[in-house]
Amino acid sequence: MAMDTSAPSLVEIEPLLDRVTKPAQYLAGEHNARQKNWDSAQTRLALCFPDAYEIGMSNLAMGLLYELINDDTPHLCDRCFTPLPDMADAMRAHNLPLFGWESRRPLREFHILGFSMSYESGNTNVLEMLDLAGIPIERVDRSDDDPLILGGGSAVSNPEPMADFFDLIAVGEGEDLLQQVLNLHAEFDRALPGWRHDFIAAAARTIPGIYAPGLYEPQYADDGAFLGHRRLRDDLPERIKRQYVDIDVYSGPRSPVVPNTGVVHDRIAVELDRGCARACRFCQAGYLYRPVRHRRKDLVEQAVDRCLTATGQSEVSLLSLNAVDYEGLDGVINEVYDSAEDYVRVSIPSTRVETFNVDVADALQRGGKRGGSLTFAPEAATPRMRRVINKEISDEDLLETCDMAFQRGFRTIKLYFMIGQPTETLDDARAIAHLANRVMALGRRHHGKRAKVNVTVSTFIPKPFTPFQWHPQDRSDAIRAKQQACFDIARDRNIHLMWHDPQESHIEALLALGDRRVGRAIKGAWERGCRFDGWMEHLEPERWYQAIEAAGLDLDWYIHRQRDPDEPLPWDLVDIFVSKRMLQREYQRALADAATEPATAA
Repeated sequence: MAMDTSAPSLVEIEPLLDRVTKPAQYLAGEHNARQKNWDSAQTRLALCFPDAYEIGMSNLAMGLLYELINDDTPHLCDRCFTPLPDMADAMRAHNLPLFGWESRRPLREFHILGFSMSYESGNTNVLEMLDLAGIPIERVDRSDDDPLILGGGSAVSNPEPMADFFDLIAVGEGEDLLQQVLNLHAEFDRALPGWRHDFIAAAARTIPGIYAPGLYEPQYADDGAFLGHRRLRDDLPERIKRQYVDIDVYSGPRSPVVPNTGVVHDRIAVELDRGCARACRFCQAGYLYRPVRHRRKDLVEQAVDRCLTATGQSEVSLLSLNAVDYEGLDGVINEVYDSAEDYVRVSIPSTRVETFNVDVADALQRGGKRGGSLTFAPEAATPRMRRVINKEISDEDLLETCDMAFQRGFRTIKLYFMIGQPTETLDDARAIAHLANRVMALGRRHHGKRAKVNVTVSTFIPKPFTPFQWHPQDRSDAIRAKQQACFDIARDRNIHLMWHDPQESHIEALLALGDRRVGRAIKGAWERGCRFDGWMEHLEPERWYQAIEAAGLDLDWYIHRQRDPDEPLPWDLVDIFVSKRMLQREYQRALADAATEPATAA
């Protein structure tokens, strides 16, 4: 159905709000929201997050880019999120197009729609948002009158599965890349015929890190094997070099938007650093975000102080792939408590066991609320598997750290494990439950029935740009057997086990490892009603399998086969400055149960 592209006003959408869940998320007008002059903006950007408001407003990249474009450039940036299914259905029924939150203008009236892609399960939501906006879903169907569609984020580090839907894909960190795209657009005359094609070519030619999928043609053998890409213009780079920024130049958030309804992470988020030198072989972020860049301590403290002043929030999260590797972490936490109001609490994400220490534990407990939680991510529960994944810790390290945490008043320990990693056996999976039982015994000793151990057991998904990118994913029966083995052993009522459905993991693996042909399955799944695939209540695996079959794809070939070390991979056209030879060497060491020192791996 063609959508009416006249600007919807609050009056026009208001009749819908009393019939949908969480209506406040569509109203905008939050504290610290920006609203720039529409007519004077050089380039008008709608920054789109392909998930619900409550998820997108918890996303760090969305907040950073939103502030940057509105506060430091002559361009305008509105936000947009995926309407929940009840709101999307109501909008279609009333012929209302999707709009920018701040201006209430239809997305079709923006110059560029920029999608922040944090995880592959948001792919069908991109198509949903384009359709609600009345914008052709496939780039080949767009004209000079349509906005440019830009994608970026870690979920498109392999850009090929979404290549049919994005005009441009930003490869790398977005702060510099997005500004360059907006500045280049401001120089173009949109009244000239063919400006769109000329702009896309100019961006791909002149902005390092910008990939124009329509100017690169994938090549396949007669048997369907992927052979590589052919450039359609000689002046384009053979490989797209991933871009990085100096995080001391971009010194963190200043006055974040305060959500006007409940969100997943309702807190201030400030980065301690980007990157990680630990070289866990399953971890894509650890390879994508090299080199490690630690933000100056004074800049971290200033960012926290100004955000607390600007928002009145009560929790600060200090973000890092491994926070305890940040030198002086306890000092930063203590400085926040020394200068902030009494109600403010500080938290850190999951961290490594062997570097967590008493000073950090004591600093975190200054928040004044006894009985809080700490999260550790051993990922594997046997010494051999820890060598395989290159995350060498001992059971003693984990138990001593958990004992220290319980002793200092923490009542809940959260543990992250992963099943299905290369060479894992059923006994390796059982060891997860045995280790959880031992941690629970420590908690009982200190806190009795109040102690809890929450164990998240995720399923291994081979990811591009990691040593495990060549390894097959476990089949569903093997995954379920390992999940059941954990459940049978971890029987204490205060041990809470959580895991994902194997079918969800298989779909994510296809979207992570796929070539351009996988786009046919993404579109087919959306046409069959798939959206919000990261939500268990909305995930429809059978519709996905129907779409995969209708697209002529062999799921086994994409996710369950051992890849040859010499075969071309769909993401080879992206250069992350880590060689395939180095990744293959690490893979062979993993198969030999051999660990690598962090400095060597980095």
